[in-house]
Amino acid sequence: MASKVVVEHNSAGWLEIFLSGEMQAVVDAAGQKIAAEAGAGFEYHQHTANRVSVGGYVQSETQEAAEAEAVDKVLTQAVHM
Repeated sequence: MASKVVVEHNSAGWLEIFLSGEMQAVVDAAGQKIAAEAGAGFEYHQHTANRVSVGGYVQSETQEAAEAEAVDKVLTQAVHM
């Protein structure tokens, strides 16, 4: 027998999840893994200016790393999760 299910959107609940320490830990782990796979000269940084979600980014910290991305796309290839 079919039953009626009502789903109510809870914006505050989603915001709590997206800003949680647990979510930051997941993002940090992924960012650190990508930076490590890209190789020397790439570093992961937390992005702290977002009001609705945790975040992070990987960037080249040396000229050699920037050239490796430009020529061989080492960072781009590291993002395959």
